[in-house]
Amino acid sequence: MAVSIKIGLQQTQRLALTQSQLQSIELLQLSSIELVEAVAKELLENPVLEEEYSTAVPPAANGDGAAEGVTRELSGEESIFARREEKNLNYEDASDSGYLPGHGDEDRARSYIENAVAQEETLKEHLLAQARMVARDDGEMALFEAIITSIDERGLLAAGVDEIAESQGLDADAVRAAIRTIGSFDPPGCAASSMKESLLFQAESRYPDDLLLHAILRDHFTELERLDYDRIARALSITSDGIVEKTRLIHTLTPFPGRQFAAKDVRYIVPDAEVRCVDGEILITVSDDYVPPVRINRYYVDMMKKKNIDKNLREFIKDRVQSARSLLRSISSRRDTIARVVAVVMQRQSEFLLRGPGNLRPLTHTEVADELGLHESTVSRATSNKFVQTPWGVFELKYFFASKLRSGDPDDYSSDMIMNLVKEIIAGEDASSPLNDDEILALLGKRGIRLARRTIAKYRGILRIPPSNKRKKLNMLRSEGKA
Repeated sequence: MAVSIKIGLQQTQRLALTQSQLQSIELLQLSSIELVEAVAKELLENPVLEEEYSTAVPPAANGDGAAEGVTRELSGEESIFARREEKNLNYEDASDSGYLPGHGDEDRARSYIENAVAQEETLKEHLLAQARMVARDDGEMALFEAIITSIDERGLLAAGVDEIAESQGLDADAVRAAIRTIGSFDPPGCAASSMKESLLFQAESRYPDDLLLHAILRDHFTELERLDYDRIARALSITSDGIVEKTRLIHTLTPFPGRQFAAKDVRYIVPDAEVRCVDGEILITVSDDYVPPVRINRYYVDMMKKKNIDKNLREFIKDRVQSARSLLRSISSRRDTIARVVAVVMQRQSEFLLRGPGNLRPLTHTEVADELGLHESTVSRATSNKFVQTPWGVFELKYFFASKLRSGDPDDYSSDMIMNLVKEIIAGEDASSPLNDDEILALLGKRGIRLARRTIAKYRGILRIPPSNKRKKLNMLRSEGKA
């Protein structure tokens, strides 16, 4: 069959988004802080935009000054002009006797050093500095580096001993000896292969003469996790009170010694809306005061209408004005969409506003989208990285979308409500005879809630509530004043 090339017409349909629609979608899913950064960036890049509190003063009555400024930007000479103007403004003050032309390098260098942000030392840098002081030769230093660079952010060794030994051409005993040396560095306990070994390294460093404490951590760590103090006491031929005293020393140790050097990931939260319930009425206020109020400079709009300006200049101003209008529309649309979504969510979760956490009703993005006539993805973007200030604190908007349970009446109970019920049941149990998961399941069954036992265990884990046997031992220790 011969291959031939033909020209033909084919009609197809496809969804195409305009630049304005793409910008609106992007702004909708931004957090509050990200929106402020986006607006600030646009203010820098678009000369037509200005903050509302600033006053637009025409550079010249005939418009030549403004045209000259835009022409400089189009030709790329703006940066040179700005630097010249900045120098004139900063250094032409004759009253400043501290400035001498051509002799400001030292002052600028000093200012740079004084304003430089101090960089915090990392865990690996801290350990390597100590390793250089104790290493006897280059070979031992190379081994220390191989071990320290294999330590994770918790301070534990991520690589195996045999793996490091093979990479360095050494036997495993030499690697273990180097690990114990690093384990005595500051902070003690680093380079251990497990939490148990890390605690043992720390105990040997901080309490070198307490052999009983070392034996508890080395030989009875499993019983210690289960709070089986009686079994440890029998094995070591001491009293349970003696074991309790040693656990107090263990509480002074750090399970993961490297975390004190972990980078501080500070996350600032600015609520996007404030919700209050006044006399049974839900009041919603969109908090957007942090967003710089921007507007289009009318001077450039009027200049664009003049007939005696350059064609390229007119096209440039026209493009910038369209971009500015698109940004203003996108910000307004974002505000309205968030306000509508928050209003529907809070109406559905009115019990939360009255009674607090643990009273969320089942709610999905689809239900909110259907009520507002929006697409589900739009609701998802509107709730992403958004926070709401309520009388019970600040919550992420996604928190209010609670999943349904497969119970006898799934519309009445959500996972949040069940966790609150489990918490209330455990809080009211007999301290000397705590309820196990089967007994909690039976109590929920009396309320018409049918769940699996593993679901109760899952919710206990989320609430960080230990199982019944551990709760019983903890309650006994508390009653005896030992915990």
